[in-house]
Amino acid sequence: MDHRGIRKTDGQMKIAWIIIGSFLALFIIIQFFPPEKNDKIANPKNDIIFSVEIPAMVKQKIVNACYDCHSEKTAYPFYNRIAPVSWMMARHIREGKDHLNFSAWATYDKKKQIKLLSDICDEVTAGEMPVKSYVIMHSKAVINEKEVQDICAWTDQAAEQILSKED
Repeated sequence: MDHRGIRKTDGQMKIAWIIIGSFLALFIIIQFFPPEKNDKIANPKNDIIFSVEIPAMVKQKIVNACYDCHSEKTAYPFYNRIAPVSWMMARHIREGKDHLNFSAWATYDKKKQIKLLSDICDEVTAGEMPVKSYVIMHSKAVINEKEVQDICAWTDQAAEQILSKED
């Protein structure tokens, strides 16, 4: 019987079990198609850490709040092994690196580096980065107001440093 006191027929129950079984089979099958991991071996000399002076606290915050999606150094949580979550994370990482890849910093020209530094400050000031869904699962990624100010002060200094560098 359902919640209204109406008795389910054997045919309805059979259909329900077929649907449940189909979803379960599909869930099991998709586990055999994991996305590519974000673990390319990158030249460490191209990383922003080796290209630009970064205060220790800012460096730590950038690593904690940004590197999983914006570098070649993703630390995967346990739930990344489960599709379709793994697919969503892979897409998010791919999109993040398309916009900014800290592991490829030295490959960007000066103009792009300065633009990205400005974007970093704008994004953290607006609360757009790190994304809320990431912060929920990664408490170390929370950026408080003081850290936003420190990051923006650093982006300004780094932009000046890049401008003053000779090619």
